[in-house]
Amino acid sequence: MGRSLSVLAVACLIASLTSAVPVEADGRARGVGRLGAMTPAAERVDQEPAYARGYADGLKCAQDDRQSGRKYDPVGHREYRDGDQGFSQSYGSREAYKDNYRAGFRAGYDAGYRDPNGAGR
Repeated sequence: MGRSLSVLAVACLIASLTSAVPVEADGRARGVGRLGAMTPAAERVDQEPAYARGYADGLKCAQDDRQSGRKYDPVGHREYRDGDQGFSQSYGSREAYKDNYRAGFRAGYDAGYRDPNGAGR
């Protein structure tokens, strides 16, 4: 009986997690790969224009900061605060674009600042 309850609890947890996955207009799950696993940043860059633009901008800002000896500060950049570089109305909501851009910027900045070669992904 106890094992059955554990299996049931795990199944309910999995069902609740998979139902919360954001889905794009074309039915593609955003940021989710096969079997529901989160995709690496490199795959997300290829899938989302806002994230890709943010990642590239964050990577460049981080490389500049690192080379200039400035402290780690992704949110201190105007690009991050504005968050709408490269926005097109065809992408949908400006606010959603900003959220994805900023997520990409933080990931790119982190990769660029912490990687001495600036390879990022």
